[in-house]
Amino acid sequence: MSILVAIGDDDQFEVVIQVAARFAGEMNQDLIVAHITANKMASGDDRSFRDEIRSVVSEADVQADTTLEHLNRRRLRSGTAVGKQLVDMAKGVEIDQIVIGHRQKTQLAELREGHTGFVVAQEATVPVTIVPETVEI
Repeated sequence: MSILVAIGDDDQFEVVIQVAARFAGEMNQDLIVAHITANKMASGDDRSFRDEIRSVVSEADVQADTTLEHLNRRRLRSGTAVGKQLVDMAKGVEIDQIVIGHRQKTQLAELREGHTGFVVAQEATVPVTIVPETVEI
């Protein structure tokens, strides 16, 4: 079984990976590290970020696969769409847990984008760990 790690392109992704790697090591599980992008084809920036993720993951002592996924939901606010897609991904493979970061948003950003972590926590059928932006490892 595996842990799905949802990575955003922010400065919190390293901590989220570290938290997930700690869980994976303690539970003898693999990681599936996913970053969802709006681009149908991975851009140079997307590929560069994927390489950066792989570099951080390589420092952890766990087996991990890294994937870039295209956001396939159009009519939902971006955070809500990403959350629903992550829940769908977890259903598609054998996932025991989801680890996702959370950063505080302004009220306007909440209304405009939604909260990915909240959607995942509400709709997932496996345990969800939300790593707040104030966590330091």
